[in-house]
Amino acid sequence: MNSLHKIYLLSLFCVSFLMSAGVERLSVPEGFEIEVFAENIENPRQMARGEKFLFVGSRAAGKIHAVDLADPSKVSILFENLSMPTGVTMHDEDLYIAEVNTIKVVRDIEKLIDTKESLNLETFFDAMPRKKYNTMKQNWHGWKWLAVGPNGALYFNEGAPCNTCVEADQRVSTILRLEDNELSVYARGVRNSVGFDWHPETGQMYFTDNGRDMLGDDIPPCELNRVSFAGEHFGFPFIHGTDVEDPGFKATENFNFTPPAWEFGAHTAPLGIEFYSHSQFPETYHGGLFVVQRGSWNRSSKVGYKVLYLTLDAGEIINSEVFVEGWLEGEESWGRPAAPHILDDGSLLISDDTSNQIFRVSYKG
Repeated sequence: MNSLHKIYLLSLFCVSFLMSAGVERLSVPEGFEIEVFAENIENPRQMARGEKFLFVGSRAAGKIHAVDLADPSKVSILFENLSMPTGVTMHDEDLYIAEVNTIKVVRDIEKLIDTKESLNLETFFDAMPRKKYNTMKQNWHGWKWLAVGPNGALYFNEGAPCNTCVEADQRVSTILRLEDNELSVYARGVRNSVGFDWHPETGQMYFTDNGRDMLGDDIPPCELNRVSFAGEHFGFPFIHGTDVEDPGFKATENFNFTPPAWEFGAHTAPLGIEFYSHSQFPETYHGGLFVVQRGSWNRSSKVGYKVLYLTLDAGEIINSEVFVEGWLEGEESWGRPAAPHILDDGSLLISDDTSNQIFRVSYKG
């Protein structure tokens, strides 16, 4: 073994050690503790839980992983070479996977895993808006968040294939609803949402939206929005946040849109969200919302790289506080949180798509 090879192996070891030890750098509120739940998962994003397994999507890795809930050290790759399979959700024992241009399904997935039968990845729906675009525009904000709503329909985002633009196809820059094989627009004027959930009492959808780039460090804000009716418009690309007018797209005089329910800092990149309706955490967390901020990539000084907790009162957000931080140290980050997921015991999972780990936050009091 030559000296260059030794240096290369040592650097790989150091990177691996720093990432696996990264949990020691994370801080949580008093009474909570954070630990590594699972590791060696390439590029983990959205998570979906069955009875025995946690299924994990990815973006750049193109893989779907399964984590054994009885022994999270056991991680397997179910599928690979997929097209940004970020979104995953379980419904009636079936696993649904959202790629850029198709939604696929594996029927009775846990039974097949138990019996060691081959997993059949079926096409569930492929009449997607992006098929007409070239590869670059297909991939621009083409990754999905996927979830089953209170009415049993599938919902997913269809981000803008640009920084800012107006597309002739009204199904783009939206959140879409798929019900009985029919696709309809649920929310309009949405640049790039990669996370949504429904309020446990009102049933209203809340979703994150990443603000446009190239207007400077501090505008426009990233957003959290609340949907009151199907087809509601949230401003993109004409208005960003509450009142930031886009310099390239002028709205008509009678343009109506719904301003954000909450504004985050510019470039903080809020992704996955989930309401907390379990009992492990103190009562003050019940009915609140966890929001993951993946963090900035084109700001002169980095921001984000946190998990926030938002307090609600009668559906209105009244406060935001940091719940987990430590991924960013100065201008260097060792990981980037991507999505939350709450287990049956009430503990909170957080996927990190850069350090290739999933963390678990528990309350010990």
